[in-house]
Amino acid sequence: MSLTWTFGGTALTSFGKITVIDGYLDMPQRRGNNQIIPFQHGTMHAGKYYDQRTLAFGVTITAASASALETTFDNLRKLIAPRTQQTLSLTREDSSVLTSQAIVDAPLQVNRITNTLARVVVEFVMPRPYFRLSTAISDNTTTINTSPKAMTVTNPGTIEERDPTITLTGPLLNTVITNTTVGVSLTYTGTIASPRVVTISTNSYGEYVATNDLGTNVIGNVTHNGAAALMVLNPGDNTMSITDGTATTGTVKIAFNAPYL
Repeated sequence: MSLTWTFGGTALTSFGKITVIDGYLDMPQRRGNNQIIPFQHGTMHAGKYYDQRTLAFGVTITAASASALETTFDNLRKLIAPRTQQTLSLTREDSSVLTSQAIVDAPLQVNRITNTLARVVVEFVMPRPYFRLSTAISDNTTTINTSPKAMTVTNPGTIEERDPTITLTGPLLNTVITNTTVGVSLTYTGTIASPRVVTISTNSYGEYVATNDLGTNVIGNVTHNGAAALMVLNPGDNTMSITDGTATTGTVKIAFNAPYL
């Protein structure tokens, strides 16, 4: 099968043949600058992050009549008109589905060749420059029956995961989750009695949130070290070490949708 792109649930091939895709196979631009060191050669490397990403699709529209061509244009404008982000989805050759949030900010580039033939370029902006696997990886659960407890979490993506959802199910006490591969740790200070559950995640605004199953905000119990993110999972295997003051039947679960550049 070939690559299949949809936006807002509509297949882009429904408008015509996709002839150009720019910005998908290459890497998004990194932002930031190295630091200049006075009276020394060169610079000091500074860690950089990827900037937003633009994907440009060239679509050749062939219609049965001039009015049919206008109808296709109307349908395309209707699809990209919303001022909010919609889901841009890619079904790959192996049938895996990658999704991201995107919006069309630039005007359509239209080349009307005849009354029934036109070529249109549509530019999608992805504020987050990566896609995510549509199927969540949610089988990383371990019972903390000893302290420390070892655990391996595999990130099959092509970039580090910085927003996993971490679920703590009591009984647990002063739980520390450390990714020794990366050198990042997350600590929940306090008691989680059985059968209480605490979920730690990142909301759509990029804010860290932590609530228990009673709806109580417990983000004040959460601290982290080693990175700006609460937890980082490198591509490949990550060795986790979990310490806990109870170490009986409590569990730790780490779930995420793997990110792909």
